[in-house]
Amino acid sequence: CPVGKISGSSKSTDCTDCDAGKSSDSKGSAKCTACGAGRYSNVQGQDCQNCDKGQYRAGDDTDPSSCDNCPEGFYQDTQGQASCLPCLPGEFGNETGLLECHKCPVGKVSGSSESTDCTDCDAGKSSDSEGSAKCTSCGAGQFSDIKGEDCKDCPGGWRRGADEAPKKCLLCALGETTKSGAMSCDTC
Repeated sequence: CPVGKISGSSKSTDCTDCDAGKSSDSKGSAKCTACGAGRYSNVQGQDCQNCDKGQYRAGDDTDPSSCDNCPEGFYQDTQGQASCLPCLPGEFGNETGLLECHKCPVGKVSGSSESTDCTDCDAGKSSDSEGSAKCTSCGAGQFSDIKGEDCKDCPGGWRRGADEAPKKCLLCALGETTKSGAMSCDTC
């Protein structure tokens, strides 16, 4: 008998299909066994198949006739797996069945694994790059006055020193000016 079918006895002239979720280990087998972890069979007489990417099947205590989608906050990029992998800090998974996690955009972060969304950085702070796990204060000559917004350079005629609040820039005094992104003003 081919894989997926069995012969119940030495006197049997026909092969019998294994139930969905089970298969025979090899050709000529006399016994059907449940599909192992990361594998399933949803058709009677079918050999066990690998779970698709974005899915998993834990093992003997779960339904061997189907695989489950990875839950939110997790992903799986390989076929035939028994579990899903957590999204790392700086990433998020806001849907089930992901093949890879999404990176938090600039101005937003996720500080822990298994995140399902990103949080805004406070005004005066931003993340350094896409996929960041922490917010940092805007550098000298930059500011951010809106929560979740990336830091931007102070405009010409405005400045912000390293020890001043990063939420706003300060106007240069009369007779002083500066280029965009400056820490201090210069005398005209």
